[in-house]
Amino acid sequence: MKQTSVVSPARVLVIEDNISDVFLLERALNQQEVRFELTHLADGGQALAFIRREGAYGDAPIPDLILVDLNLSKYNGEDILREIHGTKHLARALVCAWSSSQSRRDRSRLMDLGVAQFVTKPAGLDQFLEIGKLIKDLLAGHRIVGFTHGFPLIEFCSAMVAYRSYR
Repeated sequence: MKQTSVVSPARVLVIEDNISDVFLLERALNQQEVRFELTHLADGGQALAFIRREGAYGDAPIPDLILVDLNLSKYNGEDILREIHGTKHLARALVCAWSSSQSRRDRSRLMDLGVAQFVTKPAGLDQFLEIGKLIKDLLAGHRIVGFTHGFPLIEFCSAMVAYRSYR
């Protein structure tokens, strides 16, 4: 009897108020043949409920990757990232921020919050679809190999980097 291994789909949480960007992200991941389950939260209020495990999100599975838009309604992306930073149950999730902003100040401020990757939303469709490859590579290469100073040591495709945990 032949055994086959079944790889679980990656759990991707997208906190984004623009449904068109979510559609394009799904298309980009499908084009890269990424197996994924996408959970979409459309505003900061829903995101906080998910992070705090409130209401309908009490038993929600822990995502492998969290993608946070910086320009949300109700609460901004930085508020959401700070909240994620304070939770233990999301400590192993890979957290990325995305925005149409290309500000170096935004990037360095987010890295201080422990964001593993900053993704600039491109204007064109072809460039947007490249985000699928980036996320595929992040998911494939994301592996916790140890801890240093209380933060996970993550291996990205043979290059090890430390990033701040969200605890």
